[in-house]
Amino acid sequence: MNSRERTLAAIHGLPHDRVPVAQHNFAFAARHVGLTLKDFAFHPEKAAQALADTAHDFGYDCIIIDFDTSSLAEAMGAVVTFPGDESARIVETPLKSIQDAARLKIPDPHRDGRLPLWLETTRLLRRMLGNELAIMGRADQGPFSLLALLRDPQIFMMDLIEEPEEDVFAGLDICVKAGVAFAKAQLAAGADLTSIGDGFSGESVVSAKMYRQFSQPFERRYKEQLGDGLLSLHICGRSDNIVEGMVATGSEVLELDHLNNLDRSFGIVANRSCIFGNIDPSSVLYSGTPALVREKCRDAIESAKRNRARFVLCPGCLIMANTPPDNVQAMTDAAMEYGRRDDNV
Repeated sequence: MNSRERTLAAIHGLPHDRVPVAQHNFAFAARHVGLTLKDFAFHPEKAAQALADTAHDFGYDCIIIDFDTSSLAEAMGAVVTFPGDESARIVETPLKSIQDAARLKIPDPHRDGRLPLWLETTRLLRRMLGNELAIMGRADQGPFSLLALLRDPQIFMMDLIEEPEEDVFAGLDICVKAGVAFAKAQLAAGADLTSIGDGFSGESVVSAKMYRQFSQPFERRYKEQLGDGLLSLHICGRSDNIVEGMVATGSEVLELDHLNNLDRSFGIVANRSCIFGNIDPSSVLYSGTPALVREKCRDAIESAKRNRARFVLCPGCLIMANTPPDNVQAMTDAAMEYGRRDDNV
């Protein structure tokens, strides 16, 4: 069983030999091979080679293609900059009012902004890997977070309270259509599954009630419009009280952050989705020791086994560029040591 087969079996709840490992680590991969993040963002052949080489060097099973949180917003009119050796940041938003959102242009992922560079990276990476490793081609932000970035996150939070609900919904619907177009293009380019990050709708930013009102219905609509393609939903920060809503979107994968109670989530999800997670990228992977990484990975794996859960070992969120390489390797080592499956799941 190779890495791609192992990962897809885990996602679908089919028998596999051990827990797979996925890495959300584009900044680490760029640094590992000596690229700046701007080079990574503008040169697909370099980005694909960096992702492939890093996966081979550390022996994990699933590559998560990502560049930043601004590319889809940029393709819809936001202005970005690259400060130093950092990923893109938005410096000018296109929406002067939430009512303007209904007039946003849905970008063509093959022509607009840097979206074609994401897709070319996916195509090249698939060509390099063949069917050896799994590829998650992220489609940037989910509907709620994309609209927040297009408007300005702080102002958008006030819009949720002060502006007519139907105007917010109209903007979210446009963002669903924009995201789905990009997600479908990622799958067509060779990704095994696509994914969205919707961190602004998590409990670390808004209430569970606001998630259910403004975000979850549009994440569900996103999955419905995507159709049969595998979708992963990633929400940064706390999500304990919205996990039921997350799985009810129909997403085949939920990427859970380290603030999430993994045991509780396994119980709620009840194998309706596969969980990717949820090793702390900061206090464990960045600041910890390889021994601590192995311990936390063992805990997560044992929780998955107790719950007979569909599970892929993964950082809870993007790992830092200067994460110690020995700690990245420790995740693979832990899966090899503790992740053997004897329960036919």
